[in-house]
Amino acid sequence: MTPSQPDGLTDADAAKQARLRKTRRMAELVLVALVAVYLITYLPSDPPQWVRLIRHMAEAGMIGGLADWFAVVALFRHPLGIPIPHTALLPRNQARAAESVGAFFKSYFLDPASISARVAEIAPARRAAEWLKIPENAALVAAPLTKAISIAVDGKGGKKLNDGLRKELRAAIASKTATHGIATALGPVLEQTVHGPLMNDMLRQVRASLDGNRDRVLELVQENSRWWVASRVDRGVSTVLVDGVLNVIDDLEKSDSALRKDFEEGLTGFLATLTDTGALERAVHDGKTRFTQSQEFDEAVDATLTLVRERLADDQGQADGAVAKALQSFAKKLLSDEAALARFEAQLAHTAEAAMVELREPIAGYVTDVIQGWEAQELSDRFEREIGPDLQFIRINGALLGALIGGVLFFAGKGLSQLAVF
Repeated sequence: MTPSQPDGLTDADAAKQARLRKTRRMAELVLVALVAVYLITYLPSDPPQWVRLIRHMAEAGMIGGLADWFAVVALFRHPLGIPIPHTALLPRNQARAAESVGAFFKSYFLDPASISARVAEIAPARRAAEWLKIPENAALVAAPLTKAISIAVDGKGGKKLNDGLRKELRAAIASKTATHGIATALGPVLEQTVHGPLMNDMLRQVRASLDGNRDRVLELVQENSRWWVASRVDRGVSTVLVDGVLNVIDDLEKSDSALRKDFEEGLTGFLATLTDTGALERAVHDGKTRFTQSQEFDEAVDATLTLVRERLADDQGQADGAVAKALQSFAKKLLSDEAALARFEAQLAHTAEAAMVELREPIAGYVTDVIQGWEAQELSDRFEREIGPDLQFIRINGALLGALIGGVLFFAGKGLSQLAVF
């Protein structure tokens, strides 16, 4: 917080007030100097032309300086305390000024498109990543972040907090973007499974299961056999069936066999069809929906929160270090992937624009309410501290410009009088 001066002003306000006093004294000194010069020109009883020139310049300078003094003072108060009409403009029109400032702020500072462009220009994601990749900075953020996580999962939030967390997780998992991403990533995984060692493991498991259930196969053969077929024949048929299937599986396990190649090509085509028709994405969506609505999902969320709670309780310092490393890792990966960084920056700009659409009215209204809530004297003092020094230079410039115009008019008058003689 900015320290305050004895009179209640902050250091920044006190510096502005000192600058205002300094420029006001300069303007007053210029006016006093012009008055003094004007009076001095009356000391000679028969002044020469150059003295008359100085008198005219000082006189015009005084008029210009006094006019600008009146105009500047009339903005904030009544000149000399006299309630002259159309003076003390700012305090008399405080409500209108507040609304104008709020509208100006809304139109030119809170424009959503301008905010979005400014955010994109600043590149906050790149700056944040550059800052977070430094270990000391990541540690600085990790400590309060870990503390916030600890508070969120400490169990004191009750059922409402847990239900809210589950709701947000369900929404995130069920989103169309997540579904498409999972389906897109799952396609190559399934295709790799077809060609990888996992397929052999699956075939071996099927072989072992079939070989271990020969009696059940015999039962199925007998149930579907004619009454007049001998049991010995049924047993032989079941043996042939099982052995035949096992031989096929053995052939499928050989990566260089023609049957294995045909099998892999068929599965690959089937997976491509699932992806192209959207069937895989629909299956992922259905699976996610069933999971997020199941008891297992609630149990998984509770187990995760419990694990996080226990880890944080065991060693807060270790948790801080882990979060700091995660932040550093994320920052470095983001900086190494320009495409991802660009998408992140674009999303931030879009979010800022969307937020400003909703917030510009409340912010502008807040500015208006604050200005309207100031006392009239406080309003004048604050505005005068901000723009007063520049207005004092207007007084100085007005006096100097008046003096120059006075000199020009003096020479113009002399020229006209000379023409009149002729």
